[in-house]
Amino acid sequence: MTKTTADQNSQMGQADRVWKQIRSATRISGSDYAIFVGDALSVLSGLPSESVHTCLTSPPYWGARDYGNSKQIGLEESLDDYIENLVLVFRELRRVLVKTGTIWLNIGDSYFHGGITVAGKSPAKGWKRNKQLTLTPFRVALALEEDGWWIRNTAVWHKPNAMPSSVKDRLTNCWEPLFLLTKSDRYFFDLDSIRVPHRTDDRVEWQRALRGVTNGKAKGQKNLRVWLNSPRHRATIEGMRNIRRRPNAPNSIELARYLREAIEKKGVSINWVAKELNLPFERTRHYFRTDEIGSRLPPEETWERLKDLLDLGDDFDEAMEVEVGDNVFRNHPKGRNPGDLFSVAVSSGSSQHFATMPVSLARTTLRATLPPTGICIDPFMGTGTTGVAALELGGRFVGIELLKEFAQEFVGNVVGKLNFAIR
Repeated sequence: MTKTTADQNSQMGQADRVWKQIRSATRISGSDYAIFVGDALSVLSGLPSESVHTCLTSPPYWGARDYGNSKQIGLEESLDDYIENLVLVFRELRRVLVKTGTIWLNIGDSYFHGGITVAGKSPAKGWKRNKQLTLTPFRVALALEEDGWWIRNTAVWHKPNAMPSSVKDRLTNCWEPLFLLTKSDRYFFDLDSIRVPHRTDDRVEWQRALRGVTNGKAKGQKNLRVWLNSPRHRATIEGMRNIRRRPNAPNSIELARYLREAIEKKGVSINWVAKELNLPFERTRHYFRTDEIGSRLPPEETWERLKDLLDLGDDFDEAMEVEVGDNVFRNHPKGRNPGDLFSVAVSSGSSQHFATMPVSLARTTLRATLPPTGICIDPFMGTGTTGVAALELGGRFVGIELLKEFAQEFVGNVVGKLNFAIR
């Protein structure tokens, strides 16, 4: 047995042991799901540390709906209390997540209606005023950021079938934010699994380059006009030639942090590195800078020398790999990055739950962050949209729900007709 195979088997064995431990803590479980009835904070505190890979959740919105349970989040008198309660829940989530774990967080916004007054009138300044948009999702995101989370994306869930509004002095709300939070600056994210087809075809660019088309309006040739207005025109302006490039080049700031960790571990300075490389200090320090303006990726030869000099591992080998090819800008063979806008119609809710995330949206996000056979959690399960998507993708699901009716609905309608009574 090779060392790699032995390590994989060990990891699988550990994952199975953790999953068995999670399942044993609740009577409502199956081979690939474990459902807990209770409040999120209490249940999370009893789960093992670093046991879950990803999370997709949509907590109850502030002041939106009363589910008739005194422990529910969302009915706090003040928005500050609501945010504080969510921070506590997410702090436990951070403990439960593995080091490379991620969270997709969806929260809707709301408006202040009356409430705070000064001498019987609405305050003249500040955000806590009647008709003021609370910006709740972003206040929550900032609080979580301050508590230690990385916020990697603010994606937009666009609702093409959003409910019309009767208001006459503002626009109808037809989108909600979807935040991607990570436990660390390095995390599992499978972008290739959610790429989408390109809008244009590389063959068009290739043919244009061979013909040497550089001028003209390309009248009547829609595809050609698209290419002429893109960065790919450089291929024909410069002429066909071979160049060296890194198709999977990493973020220079992430590599700089990696290099800084290496010199700290080795007990050397950037100045020492520059002297060993026989390069100017001003040039060398750019490879260690962690700011957008000054950070630079080291050239191919310098990178190889840095690996030997600092005893670097293989963490960035694939990303820093160089290939030789022509200078035509090509589309990624697996499709393009889908971007941060998801246009997905709102799903019709169940008889008991109206705030339902579309399964297609849950499926798309989890496809990028749920490893094969990994564990996904939703501490505010509702009727279990996250669970549906996780199970469909071959993962395991941990659901936490305050109301037993929703837990029953998930197990009865999704997992199968099971005879059990939730006490």
